[in-house]
Amino acid sequence: MTDVNAKMVSDKELSYALDILNSIPLKYSYEKICQLSIEQKNTYQELLTDFKTLHELEDDENAPSNLHNLKGEALEKLVSYLLNISGGIFVVDRNLRTSTNEIDQVVSLSEKGKVLLGHNLINSKLDNFLGECKNYNKSISVTYIGKFCSLLLTNNIKIGILFSYYGISGSGWSNGAGLVKKFYLHKEKIEDRYCIIDFSINEFEAILNGKNLLQIIEEQLKSLQYDTDYSHYLAKHPAEK
Repeated sequence: MTDVNAKMVSDKELSYALDILNSIPLKYSYEKICQLSIEQKNTYQELLTDFKTLHELEDDENAPSNLHNLKGEALEKLVSYLLNISGGIFVVDRNLRTSTNEIDQVVSLSEKGKVLLGHNLINSKLDNFLGECKNYNKSISVTYIGKFCSLLLTNNIKIGILFSYYGISGSGWSNGAGLVKKFYLHKEKIEDRYCIIDFSINEFEAILNGKNLLQIIEEQLKSLQYDTDYSHYLAKHPAEK
């Protein structure tokens, strides 16, 4: 088969796949885009178990002296794997150093991701986003949220995901959660707003129960927009218990 013919076959396959995705609701499109193989799910579960097991050693007097570093490494491995298996639509640059900061993950779209974006099958804000792994023994405080806000503003990146065990401090309009809402609302137009996604152990476990990264991001974006927990309004995935 010539290169031209191979490209024609590839284009037809892509067109067929896009027709299918375009014909179903967005949340189900996300399920198709990010569908995990059995092998991927098993590997993810192993990495998540390692991450959780290390956190259970926090109060153990026999815990290894380098426990903090081990937890940090486990979190970064888990996040990197999750980004890589989320439909093959992301390209991840890790530990990018700028003149003032080191950024854990700078995430952009792969060629496949760009095609899906061109057909409005993924959120346009996912064109570029930042990921930060925070290996804390408690919820992420207002102080760090403020620093992360500045990082997004400086780089003009509309979405930042904070990956951690305990998540962002506070709820409603208090502490870190309140600052995330205020930061979101400081721009008038929705398309100009900056969004911080709180990805804690609850979200990591939700992946095993049938959700995927795109769904979780979309839920939290809608929660910010409508000031409510939007996940409560979504039907359970058939795989969820």
